[in-house]
Amino acid sequence: MAALTKKEYFENHRGVSLIIASVAVALVLFQLYTGLFGSLDSFMQRTIHLGFGLVLLFLTSLQKSKNNVVSKWLNSGLVLASIAVIVYPLLRYNWIISERFALISPLSSTEAILALLCILLVLEATRRIAGTGLVAVAAAFLLYPFVAPYLPGALKSSPITWQEILDFQYLGTSGIFGTAIGVSATDIALYIVFGAVLVKCGGDKLINNLAGALTGRSRGGPAKVAVVASSLMGTISGSGTSNVATVGVVTIPMMKKCGYDKEFAGAVEAVASTGGQILPPIMGAAAFVVSAFSGIPYITIIKYAIFPAILYYVGLYVAVHLRALRLDLKGMDAEATIKETLRDYGHMLIPVFALILTLTIGFTPRLAAGVSVVTAIIACELRSTTRLGIWGIFDAFEDGAKGMLMVILATATAGLIVGVVDLSALGQRLGAAFVFLGAGHLWLTLIMAMLLAILLGMGMPTTPAYIIQAATVIPALIHLGIPAFVAHMFAFYFSCLSLITPPVAITAYAASTIAQSDMWKTGWLAFRLGLPAYIVPFMFVYGPSLLLVGSVAEIALTVTTALLGVCLLAVAGEGYLWRPLNNIEKLLSFVAAVLLIAPSLWTSLLGLVLGVFLVITNIKTKKLAPAPCNVKNQEML
Repeated sequence: MAALTKKEYFENHRGVSLIIASVAVALVLFQLYTGLFGSLDSFMQRTIHLGFGLVLLFLTSLQKSKNNVVSKWLNSGLVLASIAVIVYPLLRYNWIISERFALISPLSSTEAILALLCILLVLEATRRIAGTGLVAVAAAFLLYPFVAPYLPGALKSSPITWQEILDFQYLGTSGIFGTAIGVSATDIALYIVFGAVLVKCGGDKLINNLAGALTGRSRGGPAKVAVVASSLMGTISGSGTSNVATVGVVTIPMMKKCGYDKEFAGAVEAVASTGGQILPPIMGAAAFVVSAFSGIPYITIIKYAIFPAILYYVGLYVAVHLRALRLDLKGMDAEATIKETLRDYGHMLIPVFALILTLTIGFTPRLAAGVSVVTAIIACELRSTTRLGIWGIFDAFEDGAKGMLMVILATATAGLIVGVVDLSALGQRLGAAFVFLGAGHLWLTLIMAMLLAILLGMGMPTTPAYIIQAATVIPALIHLGIPAFVAHMFAFYFSCLSLITPPVAITAYAASTIAQSDMWKTGWLAFRLGLPAYIVPFMFVYGPSLLLVGSVAEIALTVTTALLGVCLLAVAGEGYLWRPLNNIEKLLSFVAAVLLIAPSLWTSLLGLVLGVFLVITNIKTKKLAPAPCNVKNQEML
């Protein structure tokens, strides 16, 4: 891998492209400096962070305008407007923070115009990068205060003036500049840069080659490579859909060539990519937001997430293996051996170890990320296979800055929603209504919370879907007696799972496009393959030992039985053990799986008895089963 030269860099960056690159590099250097040497005051840090994001987004749109004169003028105006709405609060910083009284000091005409303009810019930028779903939800919340005095029941609110809304959203660390974008401005940004640098200098090859060398030669190897590689890439990128777009273009064709049908290939990649958001140590962007809203240290969230993530991927891996046995599929030859991969790219594990070590010894997430980025930059220069040079590093920084845009704008828009909820006290009233609708039954309230989380996630990224629940649903769950950390983890998991839940399983549909498969079948198959993740959150509500909380004996029992349970769940889904199962055996396997996953001694014992019975009968009758069929593109849904 030859380092990018200065000539090559400037040949690729001319005019607007060069301005975009300059803004992107400036954003990354700002984040890196504040990560290593300490953040600025909250309001200033968040304002600069959003300003860079808005300008970079509209500059990118300007670059795409090409010969459309109207679009060029429009995007140029949006760039200037973005600068204006950010520069004003920075110039008036001392007055806003030290002298002004929020919701008491009257807004000037200039402030009112800039506040309204800022809201519109955030919504438009979010629409361009995240689609209309999140914008529609935010718009509904912004309109709520104007109709709330006329609504019945829990939705009724005292009148709120438009000046109060603009004030609360724009001037201070509430609303747009609230906790949500605060997490993006301090923690998430550098982890995105870290991932971009790793990928740019061959981290994706390291992961894919290691996965291929470790699992590729086993039965159905390409699907196992997809599970391992996509999980590791997913925890860095934090985006299931983008992970499918990058890793899936390689793994999905390999799975189809091996003999898996196209729906199954797409579903495996979608589920493996989505799970990266719940896989430590990075867990994408949302884990930092969970830490900020729950008050739980990030390293503790990693501890809670470890075992459920293991269950998720064990279940998927076993399902892939059983399908390979059923179809009598073979493995594949790895592109490179472990020795060759480690020789060429192994040093890029150093920054990953640096990240884990710094988090473990107690560094803050932002400082750990800053150290890891610097370590990655140094490590990539150690060998010619990964060397970037200064211009290649700038190129990686540009990728990292563009990768931030989704998170910057999604958290800013989520801040608009949370701002309305806080200003109108809607959260408390919705929480009380939630408890009332649940009629005091925990299981019913949990089902409603699950459906709401999935519904919200269908139209927006994971992070804002979780943030809305943090302001509305989670307080209701805590009111019912669920420990705070369990309530937050429950909401977080289902916000992630919306990506593979029909009817709007966006990640599964992205994988289906690559696989050229039926979208509906791929979506439902992804839902089935990810089934352990839908069951586990309910179980850890009733027994937090699944989150590794409790005595050593409780945790040991839970770990053992839950692992057996997800394996049986895969057996039930695939309908195969040592031979094909009939419908009664599938049902028996499913019941045994749920009983084993439940963190209770008696249910686990009953599930174990059913599981042993199933295994014994399967072994005794396996000789009577027909030989596995090696048929490509066979549908077995």
